[in-house]
Amino acid sequence: MEKASLKSFLAIVSVFLVTFASANENNLKVSAESEELYFKALPYLEKIDEAQNDMFTFRKQLAVSEKVPDQKKEQYRDEMLLLIKEGMPLLKRSAEEGNPAAQYRLALMLSTFESRDQVAERVCTLLRSSFSNGFTPAGLQMLFYCFDEVKTPGYRSLVEALPNDETLYSRYYPQPTMMPSCDKNGRSNSNPIVLLDEKSFRANLYMSMATQLLTQNLKQEQVRFLNKAAEHGCTRAIERLKLSDAANGSRSRLGAHD
Repeated sequence: MEKASLKSFLAIVSVFLVTFASANENNLKVSAESEELYFKALPYLEKIDEAQNDMFTFRKQLAVSEKVPDQKKEQYRDEMLLLIKEGMPLLKRSAEEGNPAAQYRLALMLSTFESRDQVAERVCTLLRSSFSNGFTPAGLQMLFYCFDEVKTPGYRSLVEALPNDETLYSRYYPQPTMMPSCDKNGRSNSNPIVLLDEKSFRANLYMSMATQLLTQNLKQEQVRFLNKAAEHGCTRAIERLKLSDAANGSRSRLGAHD
């Protein structure tokens, strides 16, 4: 009788888990319309990223005391205004339809071209909505922009709830981000805006979480996120774990001699 009851219980649990997983996956799906709008906006977004990187490269080539010529500034401004005029309406409509990639890219655009005082709340709302649907780049950007919110249990729960299926949004990658933390040394001479895949975004998110937890003196949790970052290929996390292992080994040897 007890065995039969246990089997029935396990069967019910299995059905619940399958239903929950299916519902969760459905919640992460995006409408065909929002997807079409996003990919129509994408060429303009890519050109905006290229123009920003080109201007950065141009500035780096100038002497410290040298200013960007007015003609170059006007050329850059006119190019950006045209691209924004064409791309932003499409991106906004896609974001309003709940597309997490569009919400992330719109948040980046607003945080780049608008005053923080005017758009901070809207940017964080867009990023929160995107991240709530399991879009990793939005979670990383929140760490750089939504300083109070990322300290809350709600944000931490979103990090923990990221879908195990890291190919869920594969059609939306690569995505841009500013100077990721996992390999700062390797990117010191590269463009400030770089394109990353999902695995790299996870690596940088977990590395940034580990850094945040270090300041809160949560050693055990910090190590857990360092390991997650290392598992996703984060160079800095791998190096830090090696140094930690070496230091622990040295302390163990010293303790053995005492």
